[in-house]
Amino acid sequence: MNTVNPGQALAMSQTKLLCGTMSTLAESPVWDERRQVLFWCDILGKTVRCAGLEPGVYQEWPFPRTVSSLGLCQNGELIVTCGMDIVILDPDSGKTRLLHSIPAPEGIPCRLNDGRIGPDRAFWVGTMHNVPLSDMEPHGELWRITEKSAKRMQTGLTCPNGLAFSSEGSVMWQSDSVQKWIRRRKFDRLNGTFDEGVQVARMTEETGRPDGGCLDSSGNYYSAGVSAGVLNIFSPDGKLTNAIAAPVPHPTMPCFGGPDFSILFLTSHRHNMSEDRLEKAPFSGGVWAIPTQTRGFAGFRFGEGG
Repeated sequence: MNTVNPGQALAMSQTKLLCGTMSTLAESPVWDERRQVLFWCDILGKTVRCAGLEPGVYQEWPFPRTVSSLGLCQNGELIVTCGMDIVILDPDSGKTRLLHSIPAPEGIPCRLNDGRIGPDRAFWVGTMHNVPLSDMEPHGELWRITEKSAKRMQTGLTCPNGLAFSSEGSVMWQSDSVQKWIRRRKFDRLNGTFDEGVQVARMTEETGRPDGGCLDSSGNYYSAGVSAGVLNIFSPDGKLTNAIAAPVPHPTMPCFGGPDFSILFLTSHRHNMSEDRLEKAPFSGGVWAIPTQTRGFAGFRFGEGG
């Protein structure tokens, strides 16, 4: 097990942009170890993007509605959220097919948000009240998506976020960006269920409203503090061990990748930033690559079979 302090292990001085494309609201970075590329979403740009570590390796796929999260499938396709629909994208052909449509509470505008493939090979994804942040109410839910079914697993959420599963599949982390809590739960990978868990933190705007998150191979949790321009790092038992300044004011989600999973990718946004702030942080909305001395691990893949 890696015993390096995860905060000290991030070589922030060597941080580089992955590519020159800026998104309005970049989220859900996922490293594909087979293709050796990073996929991510531009939620408000309604686009799935992809880039490799080599210059010039870039593709994108437009969608008709917001695309907020994605995951890798066993067969190389992607599972993607589009509005309130779960679709399958073949990145080689660009073709899509509908898998499930998620119902919203009657009369409540909602959209899908953060999602992650679990160790049970299901796609776990949250819904959120689709109104300005200050007006959001707890109409959000957490859903478990398989090829055959879509099952509601949790209600009472406002902006579900921060989903991450440990490498051996026994721990699930979760946050709510409006309620500002971060929880660590026991996860049953055989039955696809989780316990009440423990609230490890309640963040503030100043310490970093919790957005997307990921785990390294030692079980440390990395939470993008989107309101404070920081990456908050929690130990496996839930203690805040470090808060590291991000290269941009609004980091949205981290993800480990690269040939040996020693690069921490970090998405960001430029949504609602003033011209003055954008002039000071022109690469807001970019995807950053941060060398580390620690390691992540390959993400779980959606679908049956090995």
